[in-house]
Amino acid sequence: MSQEERVFCSDIARENHVPLMATATRGDLWFLIEYGGRFEGKAFEASTIPDEVKAYLKEVQVPGLKTRILLIRKPDPHDSVLHLFVGLTDPQNPKLYQYQLDSYTDILDIDLVKVAEGEPEDASALREDPLFLVCTNGRRDFCCARRGPAIFNALTKIVGDAVWQSSHIGGHNKAPNTLFFPYGVESGYTTPEVIGDFVHEFQEHRVNLEYYRGRVCYDAPAQAAEHFWRQETGIMDLPGMQLVSVETVSDNEWQVEVQGTDGTNRQQMRIQRRESEPQIPITCALDKLRPISSYHRVG
Repeated sequence: MSQEERVFCSDIARENHVPLMATATRGDLWFLIEYGGRFEGKAFEASTIPDEVKAYLKEVQVPGLKTRILLIRKPDPHDSVLHLFVGLTDPQNPKLYQYQLDSYTDILDIDLVKVAEGEPEDASALREDPLFLVCTNGRRDFCCARRGPAIFNALTKIVGDAVWQSSHIGGHNKAPNTLFFPYGVESGYTTPEVIGDFVHEFQEHRVNLEYYRGRVCYDAPAQAAEHFWRQETGIMDLPGMQLVSVETVSDNEWQVEVQGTDGTNRQQMRIQRRESEPQIPITCALDKLRPISSYHRVG
């Protein structure tokens, strides 16, 4: 099938106005590992990273934290060291750590549990500058290879070496998908013409709601509440908002309480998830159909 004949899931999503709000991929602890090989569909599992290193990374468990592992790369790597980044996307105090490795087995010498708990053995590993990821994993979904590289090139002109290509972030049909650390901000549906504005806002510790999928530290109901809260208050600062509580009312409804990080603008809101009757494909393989989910503030 030629590219002209191919059906793209991100085109279908746009045509059906699939919302971005509350679609960020959940994750509290992120291991970002430089990898020079090809990204397969399940990139980390299929990589040639030594099995003992894979096992060690998978065994790092911290109560209350959801762990994610991504591979990252440069199209033309220019040094011999390998990079490992560890992102802690805590809602109020996110952190990003950076390590340079001679080999993957050097990871075994890092106490990643202490890093995850915010108490690394080497405090100098804390990275002050932000990090930008763009999913280009075409083996997972073609839309990421189709739309991701142009965003990567555009970001390279803006932030230089701070941007990396990554394996599957999540949400094929929202491509191009980006993930910015330390705050764990996800975007979708951007273009090379608009990504600069989104990045500029992030560099100023602000969010741009137009392409905002959410912060990965929150579950979907809280992501939706954050979106509505920012729309109403006009507060776009990061972190800006603090989640007070989430109470499940039913499978598709939640009572969420949020406030500003300074304790002001406290609001309770009822969040409801609705699903469309028709279903659309969520991958370019057209093998998975899902209803369109949207979140609403009710009552």
